[in-house]
Amino acid sequence: MAPTFYHRWPEPVTEKSGSMVQSQCWGWKCLSFGLILVVLGLLVPLIIFAVRANSKACKEGLLAEQECRTVTRLLELQLAQTRQDLVGAMGEAATCNQTVVNLSTSLEMEKARGLEHLTRREELQREVEKLKEKLQKASEEAERLRKEKEAWSKQGETSFGSSSKLLSPLMVPVCLFLGLTALLA
Repeated sequence: MAPTFYHRWPEPVTEKSGSMVQSQCWGWKCLSFGLILVVLGLLVPLIIFAVRANSKACKEGLLAEQECRTVTRLLELQLAQTRQDLVGAMGEAATCNQTVVNLSTSLEMEKARGLEHLTRREELQREVEKLKEKLQKASEEAERLRKEKEAWSKQGETSFGSSSKLLSPLMVPVCLFLGLTALLA
């Protein structure tokens, strides 16, 4: 079944309805007065806020805040760049430290090698001194033998003189052989 719409016709104004109209008017007046008070209550703080927001101190504060933000951004960029530079410098320092360690190790090895060469040189000098002494003794022995040979040859023994003449050419190679053997030992 379809809904039925009922329409009421306006009632004629009577005493009873007149008081209702008056009470409704008075309600509208109260409501409008309340709305005006609310609007004024909101409008007054809004005006005060607008005046303060547009004041010179507020504008200067806003400019100062913007400058601070700009300076802060620049400082953050500089800090980031400085951190990158620091990381690079630390990498270079690590490389330098490693190079120093390597060079120190090489220097210690060279010092050890130098000391080894120095001790070997001293050993060789002692050997050369010993060989010089042996050579000196061999030269003295050869000189003594030569003097003995001359002494024997003055006495005139031909058999011993002929054998000593054979020994004389052999004596030099024997002495050289003994000297070289001692040198190589």
